[in-house]
Amino acid sequence: MEYLIAKRLRLLPLFLGVLCSLYGFTFSSTPQDYSSYTTTDKQLQTVIESLTQGQSEVAMEKLYRYIDELEKQGDTLLIVESYMLLADILRDNGNHKKSTTYYNKILPLVEKDHPRLMEILFKKGGNYQKDAQVHDGTIDSAIVNYLKAIEVGKKLDGAQDMKAKIHANLSGVYYIKAYYEGSSYDQAIQQSKIAANYQKVLGNKAVEAGIVVNLGTIYYMQGAYQKALNAFQQAYDIVGYGQEPLQRQTRQTYLINMAYVYSAQGNYQKAYEFQDRYLSLNDSLQNEMKYEEIAAAEAKYNKAESEKRAAVEKAKRNRAEFFSYVLSVAIVLLLLGLYGLYKLFRLHKKNHALQIRQRQLLHQSKISELMSASQAKVLSATLDTRVEERKKIAAVLHDQLSALLSAANLHLYALGKHLKKSPPVEIEKTKNVLSEAAGIVRNLSHQLVSPVLTKFGLGTAVKDLCEKSSNSSLALRAESTNLTRFDSSFENKLFNIINELVNNMIKHSKATEGLVKMEQLNGELRIVVHDNGSGFKATDIIGKYGLGLSHVEARIKVLNGLIKFSDVDQGTRIFISVPIVY
Repeated sequence: MEYLIAKRLRLLPLFLGVLCSLYGFTFSSTPQDYSSYTTTDKQLQTVIESLTQGQSEVAMEKLYRYIDELEKQGDTLLIVESYMLLADILRDNGNHKKSTTYYNKILPLVEKDHPRLMEILFKKGGNYQKDAQVHDGTIDSAIVNYLKAIEVGKKLDGAQDMKAKIHANLSGVYYIKAYYEGSSYDQAIQQSKIAANYQKVLGNKAVEAGIVVNLGTIYYMQGAYQKALNAFQQAYDIVGYGQEPLQRQTRQTYLINMAYVYSAQGNYQKAYEFQDRYLSLNDSLQNEMKYEEIAAAEAKYNKAESEKRAAVEKAKRNRAEFFSYVLSVAIVLLLLGLYGLYKLFRLHKKNHALQIRQRQLLHQSKISELMSASQAKVLSATLDTRVEERKKIAAVLHDQLSALLSAANLHLYALGKHLKKSPPVEIEKTKNVLSEAAGIVRNLSHQLVSPVLTKFGLGTAVKDLCEKSSNSSLALRAESTNLTRFDSSFENKLFNIINELVNNMIKHSKATEGLVKMEQLNGELRIVVHDNGSGFKATDIIGKYGLGLSHVEARIKVLNGLIKFSDVDQGTRIFISVPIVY
């Protein structure tokens, strides 16, 4: 009698234990198994692998880093999935408050995703339920989230299992609230019935029976003993003689709870009867577990003996296979050795022929280099001769012919002053013709030799060239760093090279922007010519652009410099480096 009465005080934790075990809200601190967690994202898959291997700290570090990356990228779908995993991990490890914080972050992102929204509200309610305290409002927060989840579920046709879980857990929360506040258990009863009906439709008999047991416990606490007896009997009828763990647990709970109810009614004979049946069932289950352990141990022993015999037989086979393998390897090595000697003889013979051919090619290469250098020098000398001729012609035009034209123009002007009458029209026309001829001579002189180059040097001349070559379709600019005056012949050669490259850019590149950059560094002049045009392959350069670039390469080679054409998909970059001549 006293034993039964004492047991009555433990009904509340018994009810909670049955309820929570149904849906994973266990009070154990054991980490959850994430092997069933599915995702198509490779980063999250590595996190889950670390979790399943017990590497929780490594998994959390990976997950926090990945979440930082996703927040920078703004990938909403993956952010939701990552936050969900993080919140679940925190929940399963007992950090319910922080878990709830991450669930709250997800809520605004899944307002239209009703299945996900209902799941998050359910899990938030579970967090509050685990920390349920009547006096601080957490139990009311659990109720609010469960009720919100139910409202969202009304918008869904499916998700029956999730709805059943929500109603079952809501029943538990109402039960706790009524127990501590001394209020009515009606809401807890109502929610238990709804959850049981869902499970009945789904066909989850073991879960349905567990919920009905909880319903009977509520009736017991309410003092409705006959309803409690009916509920416990209904649960027992549902599970029958099933041998699944939850079915066995339900039968045990049925027997001891029946004893509690009959004891409360004062029917001690029935109470002792059900208590004896409970103790007998408990003992039989323990014996069954012992028999299972003995059978498992015997099976392990038989397996070990079988493995031992198999290992002996395998060792014998391995020795025979080893000797056979050694003999086969020896024969193969002998054959390989003979084949290797044969190949070595053939290779030696082939190498001798290759060495002879290599010497011939090296000799031909030296001859080609000498011819190329000679041709470059001849071409450069030819070009230098042309430059000198142009300078002489420019000097004659500028210093002599231009001066003569100016003098003739002055004489005509003086003649007009001496005439008493108005000068004839022919004199004015002659002056205009002489002025036009002087302009033509001056322009021709400037085309032959740049006066800007002669007066101000290479940097200023290239800037002047870029300004004159720019138009509405192509914007050319020049930049120079640390440039001084160099040898006039050296400046002329470099200016002609840059002029040729700029002309090629204008004619062939289809560019809208171009840049000529010059820098004096460590005794060398470095030039970069770059545009954003159609580009070209360096291997096709001569065939595409003709003799102009051949002349450029020849001049650079004679100046002991380097020229490099970059292979780019869009635009052209030409790099030149030559030793400076002062």
